[in-house]
Amino acid sequence: MKAVILGKSNSRRITLKNYKPFYGEMSLTDILLEKLVKCLDRKDIFLSCEDAAASAVADKWGIEFIHRDIKYTLIDTNTVDVVRGVCKDIPGDDDILYCSCMDPLFDDYENMLRIWEDVRDTHDSLNVVYPMKKYFLDSNHSPIGFGFGHWHKYSQFIPPVYQISWANEILTRECIDRIGYMVGENPYWYDAYNATVDIDTESDWELAQAIYSYYRDKKCGETSE
Repeated sequence: MKAVILGKSNSRRITLKNYKPFYGEMSLTDILLEKLVKCLDRKDIFLSCEDAAASAVADKWGIEFIHRDIKYTLIDTNTVDVVRGVCKDIPGDDDILYCSCMDPLFDDYENMLRIWEDVRDTHDSLNVVYPMKKYFLDSNHSPIGFGFGHWHKYSQFIPPVYQISWANEILTRECIDRIGYMVGENPYWYDAYNATVDIDTESDWELAQAIYSYYRDKKCGETSE
């Protein structure tokens, strides 16, 4: 298994989102790497960035740095081209854990990798999703999975809808070559239940920072007792 981190530096909404301090001196990239090195060999982890300065982060963690063509960081580049462009630089024919730094609250890599070993023969990708039992309405304000009045359901009886993460996928090389996308033809949907924030705006950053700090400080406090 190889892992590639999409750690571009030219984030549009949050300047240097992946590299500026998020928790103490740790950046979102540091937080992700801290998790990955616990379950993968460092020589199999790659940081993909268009800015050569990010190689200092790779050196700090003892992983490989790949200089990414800037076109694979731009919003108007087709996603298929990005996936193939990033993954072509990863040596070997191993499956690829394709991950970004945008969800620091996810920390289920060991279990995810273990399950992938069990399902790989019958699936070409593993994709993280969050099952949600909420009172959602469609574009016509009609209830989804419940009804108004006598047809109201308690939330535990609402059939789930799923939020796809896009922060963590496992892809076979065949899936990358044939489809070039983060979801294969026969995906395994991995249900995750952690609190999640997709950091896209400054308010997302502040919310994720508060939640992450709370859980991290709590864990540190329990460890020191």
